[in-house]
Amino acid sequence: MNKYDRRSFLKTAGAMAAIPAVASLPGLVYAADAAESNVVVGTWGGDYQRLLQQYIDPLIKSNGLTAVYDSGSALARQTKMRAEKNARRSSLDVSLLRDNDMYQMFAEATTVSVDAALVPNLAHVIPAFKRPYAVPHIFSALVLLYNPEKVKTRPDGMQALLDPVYKGRVGVIDDQYDYLTLAGSLAAGGTVKDLETGRKFLRALKDNAPKVYPSTDALAAALKSGEIWLTPAWKARALQWKKAGLSIDYVVPKEGALPATFEATVAIGSKNRGAGFAYMNAMLNPGAQRAFAETMGYAPTIQNAALPPELQRAVGFTGPEMDRMMTIDFDLLMKNKSAMLDFWNKEFRAGL
Repeated sequence: MNKYDRRSFLKTAGAMAAIPAVASLPGLVYAADAAESNVVVGTWGGDYQRLLQQYIDPLIKSNGLTAVYDSGSALARQTKMRAEKNARRSSLDVSLLRDNDMYQMFAEATTVSVDAALVPNLAHVIPAFKRPYAVPHIFSALVLLYNPEKVKTRPDGMQALLDPVYKGRVGVIDDQYDYLTLAGSLAAGGTVKDLETGRKFLRALKDNAPKVYPSTDALAAALKSGEIWLTPAWKARALQWKKAGLSIDYVVPKEGALPATFEATVAIGSKNRGAGFAYMNAMLNPGAQRAFAETMGYAPTIQNAALPPELQRAVGFTGPEMDRMMTIDFDLLMKNKSAMLDFWNKEFRAGL
């Protein structure tokens, strides 16, 4: 199985430095098409957008730019990017998506190649996260969350989801069908490329009467009420919910973990690309990266974030855990997306 090089993945800048959460963007050179002061950013709403406004907006404002947010689902942003691919002007300058969705947009030629000269902070990005078509903002990994008050024996992997003692007490999120297929394959002894083994795992999981939720908020409510006791979710969510008072612990699966990066790109139809790259450069600012780690529990994607040791331990991963990180084949996911979704809706979800 292909794995990340954890030494480059975990490389840090050394001792903690006093990095302000808000600072000017040094030496930024704007492209000729960046004359406009507004940059339209398509993103999720809620806490994520609030933090973008709190920590990214001041950085770009110091350089004469103002962010205008277009909030909605990832699917809505993808639909806009497709529809406006050949338009005179896109309604989005910057689009934020998860890595698998971003790869699909790249494959459909709706993204712009990253101009490294306009994104100087790109030089500090962890090598495993570098893409020619997008800038990585934050990352986490799919882990197994559980309620230690209900689950007395600490699980060690996703196989625990199949334990009959937890029948009716397992929860999953609807839009994670692709990664749940991959996680199921790993749990059953397959690889991240073995989709049929993943489907077999999901069939076995269905026999354990899992509950399917439409969003992470709904999942959190189910955990809080005790309706469910175990769920696959991003580690960052475990930290957020634990901070909010939920009885939550987590384990990085022994069979391998699936990383997820949340990324930003400039839409192909943007007429304000220079401003878009300036916004993405601000997303890689060390102070802003630290703020997202402290507030949302996601790990930085840059090597010079210089997190305090305690925060690094909380949001990051140990050496052995990094050794279990798997490399996702985004092309495989893209080509099989429709088939996986069809299986999820027609076979897995049916009757649940």
